[in-house]
Amino acid sequence: MEEKVEQLKLDLDVKEQPKSDLGKRSSSPYDLHSSDNPGSVITQVQLRGENYDEWTRAMRMSLRARRKWGFVDGTIKQPEDGSPEIEDWWTVQSMLVSWILNTIEPSLRSTMSYFENAKDLWEDIKDRFSVVNGPRIQQLKSDLAECKQKGMTMVAYYGKLKTLWDELANYEQTLICSCKGCKCNIAAKLEKRREEEKAHQFLMGLDDVLYGTVRSNLLATDPLPSLNRIYSTLVQEERMQTITRSKE
Repeated sequence: MEEKVEQLKLDLDVKEQPKSDLGKRSSSPYDLHSSDNPGSVITQVQLRGENYDEWTRAMRMSLRARRKWGFVDGTIKQPEDGSPEIEDWWTVQSMLVSWILNTIEPSLRSTMSYFENAKDLWEDIKDRFSVVNGPRIQQLKSDLAECKQKGMTMVAYYGKLKTLWDELANYEQTLICSCKGCKCNIAAKLEKRREEEKAHQFLMGLDDVLYGTVRSNLLATDPLPSLNRIYSTLVQEERMQTITRSKE
């Protein structure tokens, strides 16, 4: 009988454990999971040279999803010699170098210099394949200024703009506040400003005849709705106009 009572207590203890403690995952960037190995191909976009920007976006997204981007951009610093984390640091570095090389076309991979540090390899690839920033930035901004709907569906028009925005973002430096104990929240403020600029670019290029009234109403709203909200509103308007025309 005593054994049954003790077993019942154990069962209750298990049931009363907080759900957050069950199956809890560590969020350390040093973590490597059983599916991670040097032969993994973490993106299907293969660097061929001329597609450097596309490859960079795909790699950055994949590495961020694995909490490893900080090792490549330098925000996760190398521990001091003798630190308990130094061995884990080099383990992650070896894995990252392998992952980067696995996404490079074999003919290019054979020409790569040898690096043990993922950040050094990343910078070397950037120096070789990234185009000169100035002219490309100017071209992208010109393309954005001239981008008009011109008969495109709302999805196609927005997609064209987003491609330009994403590429331009690759060339823009992320500003990080250097003050200790910062409370200015500059990153969020800059992101909000960029989103407002995108919203205005999107609205300016709309078909005046079809969406001029809706655009005026949105611009008269204070504060200006988010880009996603503006896009959703215009997609709904496009659908309503399509239904109306089909009934005529």
